[in-house]
Amino acid sequence: MIYRGKEIYLAKFDVVFKAVFIGDGDYSLLASLLSSILNISIKSEDIVLLNVELAPEHKSGRLARLDIRVKTVDRHINVEIQLYDRKNMDKRSIFYTSKLYTGQMSTGMKFNNLAPAIAINILDFEYLPYIEYHNVYRLKNVRTNDELTDVFEINFIELPKVPPEINNNPKDLWARFLAAESEEELDMLTEQNPILDKAVKKLVYVSADELVRYEMEMREKIELDYQSDMKDNFDKGVDKGVEEEKYRAAERALRKGVSPDDVAYVQELPLSIVLEIKKNIR
Repeated sequence: MIYRGKEIYLAKFDVVFKAVFIGDGDYSLLASLLSSILNISIKSEDIVLLNVELAPEHKSGRLARLDIRVKTVDRHINVEIQLYDRKNMDKRSIFYTSKLYTGQMSTGMKFNNLAPAIAINILDFEYLPYIEYHNVYRLKNVRTNDELTDVFEINFIELPKVPPEINNNPKDLWARFLAAESEEELDMLTEQNPILDKAVKKLVYVSADELVRYEMEMREKIELDYQSDMKDNFDKGVDKGVEEEKYRAAERALRKGVSPDDVAYVQELPLSIVLEIKKNIR
């Protein structure tokens, strides 16, 4: 996208998203985003950035890697960006959020001391059968709708459903920022709210960063490989070969110099498998 004569990336790309919200250690934009989505007050100084990798419970288990994982005074929150519908977002989010909750447990710790685990899934596709762009799921009684507990919450933000005409409230403004694909949209946001003006300026700044641009190019290459493999399987009517195609796509990406961590993340493969593929290439 061209913004004021400069080529910039869209905020919804995970590499760019992380650079904007946590890249330089300034969490003020992230605090505003989380506060608006969760409808609570979160201060930037209360945010602690955690390791994005959630270790598997067994050696053969799957490594969960989140886009942004933070701890506040009384919550653990993960934010994940998904650009493509791989038909597993519900199960994927339940898996990650469960590990976010159980991963807090340490020896001698009481269950009452576990903090709520909250997932925020930002999707660039329509996933749920509702017109609203923001939907929240918790544990409730299916008959009475009474809530069992607030320790497990999953939020879905569907960007294609964000209306072009929005209210001047923080959540709608942030949703419009993440969905923005034109100069006019970004200019409108800069006029609406000082924090959004800061976000747009930050987006322009990180888009010029060489490392961000390199990572975006690498992600684009392996994502194109993945989509090509999936299309080939669909055309052939093949289902059982999907995993094999993911291994081939991983090998091609590794040969191009993409890091094993990025390959494992995009292809949704255990890092140990990707490292083994790289070893066999050598």
